[in-house]
Amino acid sequence: MLSTNNTSLNAQLDADEKARLGELETVIERGLQTFYEVGKALEEIREQKLYRETHKTFEAYCRDRWGIARQTAYRFIDAALVIENLSPMGDKIPTKERQVRPLTQLPPALQLEIWQQAIELAPNGIPTAAAVQRLVDEKLSSPKTTRNSAGNLSEVEQLRQENQRLREQIRRQNIEREKRSAEVAAELERLREENRQLKAELRQRDIDWERRLAYEREKIRAEVRAELKAEYEGIINSLTAQVKELTQQLEEIRLQIKS
Repeated sequence: MLSTNNTSLNAQLDADEKARLGELETVIERGLQTFYEVGKALEEIREQKLYRETHKTFEAYCRDRWGIARQTAYRFIDAALVIENLSPMGDKIPTKERQVRPLTQLPPALQLEIWQQAIELAPNGIPTAAAVQRLVDEKLSSPKTTRNSAGNLSEVEQLRQENQRLREQIRRQNIEREKRSAEVAAELERLREENRQLKAELRQRDIDWERRLAYEREKIRAEVRAELKAEYEGIINSLTAQVKELTQQLEEIRLQIKS
């Protein structure tokens, strides 16, 4: 698959977005047969515009990075939404994208109804894509299902389906925003703690520096006192010796006078 594009760069991704894009692309790279994971990954890349650093549009990203057309990418995304709608059925959900494809044109309630019918009618409990398509066609051709002259779902059904998708997008966006808010709060607390530790370290360094200055000042004073003491002791000793010598001379003079 191609992974380059000649379009000019748009907004830069931050470190978290780049990491998340790498995780999502790894999911896609594991194989397009894992349609649910691929659909969810493509949807998040589209919704968060994680393609914007290398591509101007989501369609260009899909074409250049994965070699798939816009229709194929959106088919995976729509299939993933259907799987989420069918998830309450447990392990009886579709395992292939072709089984899901006919259901994407139905509102959520009909998706559940048709898939349940398909399971019940399948001999081995595993409906084929053709069987699902036949049930969808029968349902859409039924008088109970409102359709317009062009054979498409009525505006009411289209709006219901679109609103369901929008509600799901809002729910996922809220979850993502809460997750990001928690990450930001955690990072903020980490930075605050680091700030407190740095301030405490600076205060301790100031205290240590003052103590060292006081020690050095006292050391210098002691050395000066020792030097002065040694110097004055030398002078005193010299004067004492001179006085002693003069005293002896005086004594000798007195003895001479007496004799």
